[in-house]
Amino acid sequence: MEKILPLEITGQLDFLKFPYHQAIIKNEIPLSIGGGIGQSRTFMLFLKKAHLGEVSVTVWPNILKGMCANKNIHVLE
Repeated sequence: MEKILPLEITGQLDFLKFPYHQAIIKNEIPLSIGGGIGQSRTFMLFLKKAHLGEVSVTVWPNILKGMCANKNIHVLE
């Protein structure tokens, strides 16, 4: 069975001349390397959260944690 490329569907096969698209075709880079909205941002939307720290654990500066606490935003640690 032949693969149908999204570029074929959208009439953008000329993009295949670019290094980024060539690297995808040659399996040199993964299909998702960033540039999209991302899972954390999607979770923020679905859960109606104001700050990335409400859906993603990382090290947050104390000043940021204090600012968020003052606004009743609970960042994950």
